[in-house]
Amino acid sequence: MSCSVLIVGSPPFAGCASTKTWRAAAELVHSRLSDRFGAAVRFEYIDLFSPEMAHHPEVETLVVGGSIPPLVLIDGVPRFAGGKLNISAIERAVAETLSTGVPVPSATEVPVP
Repeated sequence: MSCSVLIVGSPPFAGCASTKTWRAAAELVHSRLSDRFGAAVRFEYIDLFSPEMAHHPEVETLVVGGSIPPLVLIDGVPRFAGGKLNISAIERAVAETLSTGVPVPSATEVPVP
């Protein structure tokens, strides 16, 4: 069994340190997921409104609907939006998805409008 994790963040502001970007934070999530789940997790990060968004029309729908970055989608299902990237919560959601094959949001997750 495998799953995909897509994180959508805001592009960095000019002059922002490369270690303080959503991409850098997403790479920490990617590292943890790789360490724990190996090849069972396919990971992708994209900046909001970047050309890569053309491959993910569901993201534009979420943003138009009021969701704010960072957005975390697991197997195409929106799971987290806004705030910070909670690595533990993402790991739990991935573990649940891998064990059941169907992502089911828990009560502790931030609802995505």
